[in-house]
Amino acid sequence: GAVDFPEPPGLLSASMANPLVRNWRLVACRGGLAILFGLAVLLWPRLHLDVLVILFAAYAMLDGAYTLASVLLRAGRHPIEWWPVVLEGAVSLGLGILALVWPFVPYPMIGMIAFWGIVTGILEIILASRLPRDLQSHWLLAMGGVASLFLAVLVLLLPHAVASEVARILGVYALVFGALISLAALRLRRRAHTAP
Repeated sequence: GAVDFPEPPGLLSASMANPLVRNWRLVACRGGLAILFGLAVLLWPRLHLDVLVILFAAYAMLDGAYTLASVLLRAGRHPIEWWPVVLEGAVSLGLGILALVWPFVPYPMIGMIAFWGIVTGILEIILASRLPRDLQSHWLLAMGGVASLFLAVLVLLLPHAVASEVARILGVYALVFGALISLAALRLRRRAHTAP
């Protein structure tokens, strides 16, 4: 008969030992933070580009800092398994800090937002490829990555967009991304509670 080979360890594992299954709260908090950012951007009255940059900087810094702190506290003996998450957190934190120390030149920040979308999208798709297939969570994370890449393309196609246009794009993206990540977290939570 067919021989069942054991699944390799690390993020590919579908067991409770999988780092993302075990730490589904990290995914859930990132999704909730993205939703809050999207609502803040879309509901902010008369949003100017400099305020948009500050809001994005705050979101990127909080997301990056929380991600890095969670990984450092929970990576355990195999931190190399978390490299897509660590890199994504580091890029978010770095761009957030750069936006805050460079507040009087907001238009170049649009290009940085596009760069952030590209890096985030690629890393989310890499992370999705390393998730348990039976959870279907990998599709949700991959769609979140595609949404990030789509954000980057839209921002690059609108280099001279006014703040309201950029805000709508960012706000809708953040809501979609946050919803997808939150749904992925629910599936991971279900596995965490049912795995032996």
